[in-house]
Amino acid sequence: MTVSVDAGRCIACGMCAYAAPEVFRISGSASTVIAQPEGKNPRVRDAANGCPVNAISICK
Repeated sequence: MTVSVDAGRCIACGMCAYAAPEVFRISGSASTVIAQPEGKNPRVRDAANGCPVNAISICK
């Protein structure tokens, strides 16, 4: 699984960093991916599904 955040869409609400702090961190005005998840991580999928602006993309 490869995760990315569209910084242009991100509003830095912090939901993703709360759901999967080992993968996401708020940096300035947007979230960043600090580490790609190992295998399938349901918390990362929850973060993507819960993003209010759909800024998180997951590729398998």
